[in-house]
Amino acid sequence: MLGNRIHRGRKGQRPEHKSDQVEGPRIAREKETVLHMISIFCKSKHKNADKETLRVELWSNSKSSIQDIEVKLCDDCLELQQYASKRLSLCRFGENKSTCANCTVHCYAPTQREKIKEVMRYAGPRMLWNHPILTIRHMMEGRVNRTLRELGS
Repeated sequence: MLGNRIHRGRKGQRPEHKSDQVEGPRIAREKETVLHMISIFCKSKHKNADKETLRVELWSNSKSSIQDIEVKLCDDCLELQQYASKRLSLCRFGENKSTCANCTVHCYAPTQREKIKEVMRYAGPRMLWNHPILTIRHMMEGRVNRTLRELGS
């Protein structure tokens, strides 16, 4: 089974929510993309805030293994990341989803939607430098899935 698990604090801690359980590769990549975007935003915009280490286990299809990613996020960004992760887990389109910008259903609450838009506006262009393959893949998947949905597939 593919997907990711999110842990706060100590290594080896079990996921706290059902939404943190294993998911498919598409949702796992979307969660990784959002995690890196929020990390870039927090690192630059919240330099002086107290930060907590977040450890995420991600399944890597190319390496057929699990890789650990650790990021430091302030409380606000950690809350936003957890909210985004939960929304991705509950996405009605599942593995056939497009990028959120191309989605016909906006599942975020208005305040959270504004926060994630601010993060994406800031971190989106910087993602190309920090995580080029993930960024290009994200852009291509959004276009392909949008086209398939428009064709009625």
